Amino acid sequence: MPLIVLLYALLASTFVFAKFSLDYAQPIFVIGFRMTLAGALLLGYLVFFKRKSLKLKKSDLFIFLRVAFFHIYLAFVAEFWSLQYITSSKANLIYSLTPFIAAGLSYFLLKERLSKRKLLGIVIGILGIIPILISQGTDFSMLSKAEIVLLIAVVSASYAWFDIKKLMNKGYSLLMINGFSMFVGGIAAFITYYASRDPAVPSTTNFWEFFKYVSLLVVLSNVIFYNLYGWLLKRYTITFLTFCGFLSPLFGVFMGWAFRGEAISWPYWVSLSLITFALFIFYREEIKLKVAAPAGPS
Repeated sequence: MPLIVLLYALLASTFVFAKFSLDYAQPIFVIGFRMTLAGALLLGYLVFFKRKSLKLKKSDLFIFLRVAFFHIYLAFVAEFWSLQYITSSKANLIYSLTPFIAAGLSYFLLKERLSKRKLLGIVIGILGIIPILISQGTDFSMLSKAEIVLLIAVVSASYAWFDIKKLMNKGYSLLMINGFSMFVGGIAAFITYYASRDPAVPSTTNFWEFFKYVSLLVVLSNVIFYNLYGWLLKRYTITFLTFCGFLSPLFGVFMGWAFRGEAISWPYWVSLSLITFALFIFYREEIKLKVAAPAGPS
């Protein structure tokens, strides 16, 4: 459980650094530069230290390309475009819808049903998010274009983890999956950027400031977060891991205080209490079902 808390603390920090990176560069250029760099680093590591992990069966190529598209290209291009128009904390809140999308996808793709206690945990989790939403001045009656595009990014990212888990079950390493998808997704973002850019608008306004924040994103998100998430997928269900995403907006509020000096209001503490209780219910049920499940073939 401590690793899951660390996981979502890292995720919350990436929204802040992503917002900073957009102060110095165009969004699709950020994705192209960031993902190509991260993918090259991961694949480079495999070339020098685990060359055998680079093998890719032709029959699995389409799944790898799907991961590159949904996990990297669509999810991040849509997210970073949206971040131009909404705050990092609101983006964090919208990403907290991931558990419900993952639960729905689990039901349709894996026929995975939720127990009554897990459903109760989700309901309490929703209630836990509401105080922060209200304190942020969210208008529940209307979504902006940027918020809709960000929702598309959330759905895309949620779906991608099912293909990632499929590749992991086929024996591919996390570094191979992430390295390939990030590099291919990054190249696709670069192609999109240079095909649609306005030559009069510079790619970056301050390269070294841009590079500083992109480097932080690569280390915290591309290297640590995604590989840690994949490692945790071997121990927990997708539904449970995404449900723990409720922690991300809570950390997001804290990051706002730490990096921007924003005050933490009482709705934060109400949300923290409710979400902690919801996580406790969900976690207990996850462990219970895991223990009760019959052992599979070794």
